[in-house]
Amino acid sequence: MTNSSKIENLDSPIQRLSVPEQVAGRILDLVRSGTLKPGDQLPPERDLAVSLQVSRPSVREAIRGLTILGVVTTRQGGGAYISALGAEELLGPLEFFISLEELNVRQLYDARLVIESDVARRAAAEITDEQLARLTQILEAQALRLDDPISFRLSDTEFHEVIWRSAANPFLYRIGKSLNVLGMEFRRLASETPGILAQSHRDHRVILAALSARDADAAATAAASHMRNVFESTLASLPKKDEQK
Repeated sequence: MTNSSKIENLDSPIQRLSVPEQVAGRILDLVRSGTLKPGDQLPPERDLAVSLQVSRPSVREAIRGLTILGVVTTRQGGGAYISALGAEELLGPLEFFISLEELNVRQLYDARLVIESDVARRAAAEITDEQLARLTQILEAQALRLDDPISFRLSDTEFHEVIWRSAANPFLYRIGKSLNVLGMEFRRLASETPGILAQSHRDHRVILAALSARDADAAATAAASHMRNVFESTLASLPKKDEQK
């Protein structure tokens, strides 16, 4: 039976339409808080779209993404249900499909290194003066946020987003953004280590200098070096297995 009584928990409207990630994020928040529990049926697609003030295709895409992650199961003609996930699997979106283990971190940042270096190479040829100006503003703001991990991570995401967009390839943008989201939980741990944010800020400055010079090789090298630094600091921040026992 549909838990229509719970739809009021979804009724604060999303500010921008057609953003499936935000719809999925809202549902994940309700799962983590316990408002939606394993076995609960989600409201019908149409009702979700109305309550969130988004399009039905956005809701459909969000549910499809959550199904791929294993958070939601669908039944032909029977709606969508929250999966029977254990409590340890509900700690964050990342942990639905990747665990805090060294092998996964290595594979994730190996993929990020490939994507980020190629994106930077392309961006060096495509980036606009307006985008370069925005990157400069972001780095000026970051310099004041080296003691504020949360604020720095937000500006870090924006910095990379500008570069992903400047590569002028929507598929590379989506891949870059997705890999960044995957690494966010790992990066949360690392960003609280003294000196790590300052290193990232220095890396960002080298990347910006290469982009400003329209030097594709230098931009690719700087982006790859940044990903190696991020990987090493992230790996060092992970709890050791014997500490988890």
